[in-house]
Amino acid sequence: MPVVTLGMDIGVDKESFLDKLFPNPWDALAVFLAFIILLIAVFFFAYKPVKKLLKQRGDYVEGKIKSAEDKEREATRLLDDANEQIKEKKIEAMGIVEKAKEEANLERQAILEKAKKEKEAEVKKAKEEIAQEIEASKDEIHREIVSVAIDASSKVLEREVTKKDNEKLIDSFIDDLKEGK
Repeated sequence: MPVVTLGMDIGVDKESFLDKLFPNPWDALAVFLAFIILLIAVFFFAYKPVKKLLKQRGDYVEGKIKSAEDKEREATRLLDDANEQIKEKKIEAMGIVEKAKEEANLERQAILEKAKKEKEAEVKKAKEEIAQEIEASKDEIHREIVSVAIDASSKVLEREVTKKDNEKLIDSFIDDLKEGK
């Protein structure tokens, strides 16, 4: 038998090489049937459950993504609503501030009017008091003048002035004062 060398110095005869390359057909058929049974077992016990599990996981992830998108749309809508409410509240607050300013101005005007009236009343009262003081001073001066006049007239006349003479002098003096005004 001829020996074939494969680049090394190992000697293999041709028949044993062919026997190893093409085994017994019954052995090959048994190996092939075992391989088919193994494929069927793997298909039913591994592939289908894994495929089912992957499909469930994909559906779960897809559901979560859709849920997140829905929640994002809802959050965006709520944010827009909140921003709109903030705008409305700002406008309302500005209106309240303007109203408060107007009320403050009205209150200020009322306080100024009241203060002005009080001032005018105090000025009027002060003028009345001054007028009363002037009258009181005039009366006092009048009495003093009358007293001095009586003293002077008694010395001029060198006699005692009677009540009747006194009244006549006073009336005459008062008339002179009134005409002199």
